[in-house]
Amino acid sequence: MTINLKSAGLDYQQKVITIASKDPIFCKDSDTINSVVDRIVSSGHRRIPIVSRRGAIVGIITKSDILDAFLRKENFSNKISEIMTRDPILCGSNETLQYALQKFKLSRRGGFPITDGKKLIGMLSERDFVKQFLGTDIGIKVEDVMTRKPLIIQSNISVYDCLKIMVNTRYRRLPVVSDGELVGIVTSEDLLRYIYDNKYRFEDLDEPLEKVMIKDVFTVQKADDISVAIKIMETKGIGGLLVVAADKKLEGIITERDILEKIENI
Repeated sequence: MTINLKSAGLDYQQKVITIASKDPIFCKDSDTINSVVDRIVSSGHRRIPIVSRRGAIVGIITKSDILDAFLRKENFSNKISEIMTRDPILCGSNETLQYALQKFKLSRRGGFPITDGKKLIGMLSERDFVKQFLGTDIGIKVEDVMTRKPLIIQSNISVYDCLKIMVNTRYRRLPVVSDGELVGIVTSEDLLRYIYDNKYRFEDLDEPLEKVMIKDVFTVQKADDISVAIKIMETKGIGGLLVVAADKKLEGIITERDILEKIENI
């Protein structure tokens, strides 16, 4: 089963700017890594476009990039241009939803800057697509979309070990278990916030994972319609939910990416 954009009142030939976030925040390629992290943490955004002195987009930076740089012990007083992803994939303001959807699926990226000429005018993310279905009874169960057997981590590891796993796998969220029971979750945002709050002290990575993980986990059940998952994600401002059974056994994970993959690309 697939999802048609028309069920959300959208047309595949609509311009991307109609659903994108407008007036996006950005940083300059001359800004330091420190200052960019300040911007990411304060804004809550997962990715920020980087522009040149003349305003042209020259790169993009994500929370995962920052965590990777920290693990490699980069000097955060250096310019962001040293660690940013150069030549990011862009969406022109006149591109259609159909074309943008194809870009998401082929690139596996979570978001694109939108440009009018060389000017940055918006950001388009997986969430911008998925939230269009808020309040729509989709008729597809969570179990038909979720990722089964997600990568898990044990609660007795250190923050450092968790950081290494997240950087090496590029996963944004990891369920935490103890003796086979779900006890929490750790996201890239949680790790970045911990590192930021502890002023980038590497020795604080030796602390137990409990210092970082979130114990109050938002969940859905596999028999729920994915509209239930969309509502929770949008209400809580999160990009993924753990799927649990009645006995609290972890059965999978559902993310905005999983839902986006179900949208038809006609």
